[in-house]
Amino acid sequence: MVLLASPQGRRPHDGGASSFAVYMDSSSGTISLVGRLDGRSAHLLYDAVSAMLHSDSAPRNWTVDVAELSVADHAGLRAIGRAYRRALRHDRRITLHRASPALQSALTRVHLMHHVLGNDGPLTAGGQTEP
Repeated sequence: MVLLASPQGRRPHDGGASSFAVYMDSSSGTISLVGRLDGRSAHLLYDAVSAMLHSDSAPRNWTVDVAELSVADHAGLRAIGRAYRRALRHDRRITLHRASPALQSALTRVHLMHHVLGNDGPLTAGGQTEP
């Protein structure tokens, strides 16, 4: 598992109010987001997606565990949307797991919930469900 450090250099579990970390395991296709995802930390999610795309061992379906994501402001929601679209362009699929009710509500408001929290079939680049 690889840790992409927060901009403040502290792990979120150390009590930093604005700290953020991304834990990534390319062999299992798992990304874990911990702490506050905002404009200052969104690049770490982008970096994790880049690493997964360049990994020979990463599967096509990725799991993003957001159980420890405390806050995702509008910039953080945009980062999740960018990660989703970028993965889709490369024939990958991102599914968020263990999203809080607040995150589910925010994803619903920006029309991302049914895309990143599961669907009945794979999606095309245009966002349509394949048969």
